[in-house]
Amino acid sequence: MREYSYKIKMLKMLAFLIGSIICVGSIIYFEINAISIGATLGGLVAGFLLPYLFPSIVDLSDNKNWKSSQRKLKRAGLLQNDTFIRISFAYLFRMKIDGRYFLVQNTRTKKYQPVGGAYKFYEEEANYLADNIPAESDDRIPVNKITKQDYRLLVKSKDLRRFVSRFDKTFYRENITDLSREFVEELFKTNILDESTFGDLSYKYCGRHMTNVEYGNVFNHYELLLADIIEVQLTTKQEELFRKLMEKDCSKYHFAQADEIKSYGVVGYGTDKLTDDIANHTPKILSENTDKLIMRNKHKEIITVQL
Repeated sequence: MREYSYKIKMLKMLAFLIGSIICVGSIIYFEINAISIGATLGGLVAGFLLPYLFPSIVDLSDNKNWKSSQRKLKRAGLLQNDTFIRISFAYLFRMKIDGRYFLVQNTRTKKYQPVGGAYKFYEEEANYLADNIPAESDDRIPVNKITKQDYRLLVKSKDLRRFVSRFDKTFYRENITDLSREFVEELFKTNILDESTFGDLSYKYCGRHMTNVEYGNVFNHYELLLADIIEVQLTTKQEELFRKLMEKDCSKYHFAQADEIKSYGVVGYGTDKLTDDIANHTPKILSENTDKLIMRNKHKEIITVQL
């Protein structure tokens, strides 16, 4: 989809470029041959094409959908350079046992969602951002010792592209080499599973889900949401541990079918029981949505972390 969009942009730019060159060439030809009407017509057409040529050249730098969406909002006057964009960059674990996805309950919303959460940055990165790409703490979610240095921040529109580029290359944050923190916090510290019997954590990178820059009604803010999808490679022993969880009735977790996740847990169609109990970002982990992810080949190796 992105390649198709880029080809369209390239063809559009080439059409304006070739048209402009022909017009300029015709103006020169008609001027040399003293054909004023031809030169006038060529000038009119060139005057129509040139204002579109330069933006089309600029559009070629928008090699991601979210960049295109940001530029459209700026051209529409909805984003200014100093407009704050709320960013939330996270990683989500896909754990699938016997065709059902393992979800945990969010303690704040009481909805079920994938294991995972916001990436954290380290002190070195905090210092770098303060000096180079100023970012404010996201005041929509209280900052405390648990959420401190989460990648939930407010970044000015003019700095957003540099911020994303920095996120992708910095070593001073949680990286693919060890994403065990949220796994430990949400499975072992909650006593859902016993860390001493689980063994090592192995996983592979599936790709990245990235939204357009859009206005979010929940937080009343323009947002850019990033989620790296991580698939846990369960051993036979670990699968059995999860199957034992299926036999228990516990509100801390839930095993959901794909259709249940796509409907956000709403199962009471035709009744008064239409409460959704699955978080709206959960469908991002579905196997069937893997082809919608970007950067799928960024990390091909399986990572193993000793817990």
